[in-house]
Amino acid sequence: MKKTAVLLDLGFVLYKLRGALGGKPVSADNIHHFARECLVNGEELFRIYCYHCKPYGETRAHPLTGSPLDFSATSTYEGMAKLIRELELKNGVAFRAGDLSLDGWRIKKSAVTDIAQTKRTLEEDDLVPDLKQKGVDMKIGLDVAWLASKSIVERIVLETSDSDFIPAMKFARREGVQIVLVTMGHRLIKRELKVHADELRSVDYP
Repeated sequence: MKKTAVLLDLGFVLYKLRGALGGKPVSADNIHHFARECLVNGEELFRIYCYHCKPYGETRAHPLTGSPLDFSATSTYEGMAKLIRELELKNGVAFRAGDLSLDGWRIKKSAVTDIAQTKRTLEEDDLVPDLKQKGVDMKIGLDVAWLASKSIVERIVLETSDSDFIPAMKFARREGVQIVLVTMGHRLIKRELKVHADELRSVDYP
């Protein structure tokens, strides 16, 4: 039996699972079940690692109206906070949290088109927060390196489409750990990411 860790780049996994579930909300049960479905015969689960930012919950003034906007009172915040709370309690799951920062505001693409066509003025709903994710990629890379350097596992199942993890994948392979890449049918996967995996695994879900 190969001791195996499953690492979920949760932003990517949530996006792909929503499509697989026909646009329905993704639950902690869905994520936990999917992660286990990524294992094959001969693999013994060590732990499921989930990486994602906790939702942004601060209060900021709207740049157009100046009125306070409490992000913690939005349905997006409540939904993600609930999902993370439930996921943290799942058996065999370790949640690694990154940070979200508000780096300004941007105009919706649909609003840009509409303003150009109608010559109307900018409205409050035309602006959306520009939230940036920080720390998630670094934590995935560090865990891949830690699991490999300490010989904790023999195999890592990595579910991502991000080529930023190639250096960590290369390090793990040099340490004798096998890397299995699960792309969930994503078409825009760089060749270099596939090159530095020992196996490309297809997982049907649900």
